[in-house]
Amino acid sequence: MRTKMTGPSQKKARKVQQAQQNGTPPRSPPAAPQVRSPPQAQELSHEDRASLKEFLENSDKPFSVTTIPPSRKRKRPGTDPAVRTEGDLFETRLTVDYEIKPTTNWDSMKRYKKFTVGTESIALGEYIMVKHDLSQDPRIDPSAQWKAKVLEVRALDPEHVYIRVAWLNRPEDLDGGRQPHHGKNELIPTNQLDIIDAMTINGRLDLYAWDEKDDDSPMPGIGEYYWRQTYDFANTKTFSKLLEICQDRKPQNPDQMILQCEAPKCRKWMHVDCIINDAVQRASPGAAAAARRKGKAVTTTTTRTKKKQKKSAGSVALLEPTPPAIAIAQKDAYTAEFFVKGSPNGSDETPSRETKIVVTDGEGGRRKENVRCLFCRESIEPSVAG
Repeated sequence: MRTKMTGPSQKKARKVQQAQQNGTPPRSPPAAPQVRSPPQAQELSHEDRASLKEFLENSDKPFSVTTIPPSRKRKRPGTDPAVRTEGDLFETRLTVDYEIKPTTNWDSMKRYKKFTVGTESIALGEYIMVKHDLSQDPRIDPSAQWKAKVLEVRALDPEHVYIRVAWLNRPEDLDGGRQPHHGKNELIPTNQLDIIDAMTINGRLDLYAWDEKDDDSPMPGIGEYYWRQTYDFANTKTFSKLLEICQDRKPQNPDQMILQCEAPKCRKWMHVDCIINDAVQRASPGAAAAARRKGKAVTTTTTRTKKKQKKSAGSVALLEPTPPAIAIAQKDAYTAEFFVKGSPNGSDETPSRETKIVVTDGEGGRRKENVRCLFCRESIEPSVAG
């Protein structure tokens, strides 16, 4: 049996544990951004610089960026200097044409490869957290920040620095909303472009690109932000396709465990929830009756639990800690619990000694059964002892 479950590497685990022990360290509000790049050759005259500075200081949002849909006919490529193309957007399908207004003022500022906010140096292509309000609270909660990718940096001086970005959206902020397969820290890159003031940036964001189609691709770590799907905001308003698994043909939620059948002719991935629901469905009387009507044999083995004898007032009961089930399903009076050997593996958790499914009926009868593939019905774990 092979499992896929969220879990950080040792390095990431140490970082997460340290953060939990120490709490989120207070951070100072961002200082004026500092640009880092050799100045470009073109220099503004004193009058032009003063005029541009006045424009920037008198505008709450001095620049706008508009994406151009494919339906809008373009002139021959290269003939319209106002139309630009952004191709550095996660996937080729997100490539988009755009315009910035006022174009002259934007082009009058120098272009830079990186900038500094506080003590952090942020370069082109990196990811940032952006303030969602004007709060001056120095404690930064990453989950409460907007997220974006840095595409272009332009500045008049250290007090006037502007960043062209592509937004990274939470699932609930896009069409369709959050779905069961979306993980807690999952972000969805888009080609929704914007220009923001560098003073609104709260620091760098670490973002992991997870290739769910590659079985060897490490799972996102606990507390780690990641992406695996894109949304074409500017052109088609569509999501890229996710890998569908199991009998229900639904994507994986990276925060939940899935199992893979190791039979050479199968190798299918399955949701733990689907496996446990199948077990409780088979255990219920309604499922057994339906199987008999179809001429299929149904075998159930139930072991009654013994009633505990009353203990004297001075006796002490030594009970072995019971590990929590990975998944639980109920139907009629039946309950099925799924346990995985070695899980959970937290410092304060009691891990299960074996992988098993335990079915309990309405009278307290309990039985264990092997975990079987939903496709080929082969056991995907050695026989459960006892």
